[in-house]
Amino acid sequence: MKKLTQYKILTVFCKCGEKLVRYKKGPGRRLLKIHRDRITKDYTNILKNYAGKETKIFCPSCKERFATVKCVNGKYVNKINQGQLGKVK
Repeated sequence: MKKLTQYKILTVFCKCGEKLVRYKKGPGRRLLKIHRDRITKDYTNILKNYAGKETKIFCPSCKERFATVKCVNGKYVNKINQGQLGKVK
């Protein structure tokens, strides 16, 4: 298993402006998946609590689907709905 050594810490917002998580993102392109072990702070406790595969995660403020839980390489990750992704700082 590869260890994440270089990363940026991002604050992820929903399109409606709700602050969702602080996340350690590796180098590369845009934010597509949120790995649970890289979340540093979950402001709304919505992303760490879901365990079931194909569970839909909704924003607590606007009630729109923000992510879906997927199993990638044996790990559960939150696949982001790009249309609902707001600012990433």
